[in-house]
Amino acid sequence: MNGMYNQINYTSNYKKIIEVEVNHDYFKDKKCISFVFNPTSETLSLFKNYGILFKRTQSGFVLISGSDLRYSSASFNGLIEVEISISNNDPVFLNYSEISPSAGEGFLFQNSFEANTLHQEEYVDASVLAPINNDKVIGGTIKLSFNQNNEFFGEGSENSNAGGEKYRINFKSREVVVRYNFYSSKENLDFSNFFIADDENSFKNDSIEQRKLANGQEVFCIQHPTPIKLSQFYEKSLFLKKDDGFLNTFSIQLPQPQVKNVSLNKNDGKYYADLFVSLD
Repeated sequence: MNGMYNQINYTSNYKKIIEVEVNHDYFKDKKCISFVFNPTSETLSLFKNYGILFKRTQSGFVLISGSDLRYSSASFNGLIEVEISISNNDPVFLNYSEISPSAGEGFLFQNSFEANTLHQEEYVDASVLAPINNDKVIGGTIKLSFNQNNEFFGEGSENSNAGGEKYRINFKSREVVVRYNFYSSKENLDFSNFFIADDENSFKNDSIEQRKLANGQEVFCIQHPTPIKLSQFYEKSLFLKKDDGFLNTFSIQLPQPQVKNVSLNKNDGKYYADLFVSLD
């Protein structure tokens, strides 16, 4: 019985220092789970010296203190700074994210702002980009500083009621021009009466452009009239319809944008999501 009491008392002594969570409004649940977090070797040594536990969560990590009284001595006074290396394992992450690092650039996130985000604006923007050594992986560094007032370690920390801080990294979904490319094996296909619309025909786009793809194939292009914010799921579908002057019964549901098909057009600086639809 005494052992059980000690165990309960021991686990309740743990205190959360910092939690970091990565969000992305592309996903329905807003959670971005494609980042990997690894403390640097210097930070791992510091964690060991201070008895700090590093735990990965679904979309981030948390730093936990064991609240051992030996860490409340003066030798543990003052500011603590740690570095966490980050990398992203989603090969199309930049396709759907409103951020465009150049080669040799990565992210530098810090808790030096008034808001509980590790970047100055509401969403991650170009101000967090910094040079990194590895230009083959999307990654960077998180720099965190805490314990300025000995709230977790050092003199007086044993009487501190300081709660842990929760910080967020918020990525924004990219806006793209959705371009539907229609093709057919039939020669001399008359595409002049086709248009795209939603189910209620609240808009109609019949502006058709013919272009030749890199593989030499001729396609008929119709663009969505306004840029679309990429999303894991879409509420509305679009349709290819045909104005035949009578019942207009022809209707094909069009596919939704795919992030793997998003690319930058260097001529106009816009990102396009190309969708290919066979009319055979």
